Amino acid sequence: MSSNTAHSPTVSRLLVIALAVAVLGSVVVASVGVAAAQEDEAETEIRVVHAVPDAPAVDVYVDDELVFADIDFGEESDYEAAATGTQTVTVTPANDSETVVFEEEVDIEGQATVAVGGELAEEDIVALASADDAEPADNESAVRLAHLAPDAPAVDVTVAETGDVLFDAVEFGNATDYETVPAGEYTLEVRNATDDDDGDVVGTVDVTVEEGDAYTAVATGYLDTEEAPVDEPFTVEIYEDQTAEESE
Repeated sequence: MSSNTAHSPTVSRLLVIALAVAVLGSVVVASVGVAAAQEDEAETEIRVVHAVPDAPAVDVYVDDELVFADIDFGEESDYEAAATGTQTVTVTPANDSETVVFEEEVDIEGQATVAVGGELAEEDIVALASADDAEPADNESAVRLAHLAPDAPAVDVTVAETGDVLFDAVEFGNATDYETVPAGEYTLEVRNATDDDDGDVVGTVDVTVEEGDAYTAVATGYLDTEEAPVDEPFTVEIYEDQTAEESE
């Protein structure tokens, strides 16, 4: 008598089904793994603003990759691709990768402006990563403030023409959310912060904001240039941002 047992048609079908399920499961697991990897590697666009008054031109690395090169004080970079999530941002003098003046993990969750400010002499450098997610309505503009002037106190920002308070008690090393204003021309007054938003005006800036556009105002430089390491007086620089709609 032969010891071989013939498979019945039912058993054969069950084996085929089991094999198909196993293969399909492998495909699903592989697809989930690829999707997760793609999510981890999702890219956005960021730019850098150099607002450290006593620093030379700088290079900026994101996770050890040189992304922005030779940016002078007061300049902004173009938007460049970068991975989303927590990234290590490193700032060095231009063409001197061995001298690190700032290195910190920064959360980048979408299109963003990374404004680097503070004071090199005091080793007090900060980087503010602010999402460029403004969606101004028709006839409106969006404006926000980054306070990076190292010797300036907390500030209020008022509109000279109306007295309206645009930003209230913004401290060094902080950035506000966007505020919307009608498109047009304005004089903004930067004041020492007070409860009534009527402190001494320490600087003014004339701005023209266009319909549908967004802007970052960066306070930088020194109120007291006589005691400062460099002669860079307090100023507010205006940079045009990409809007959420432009990034789509």
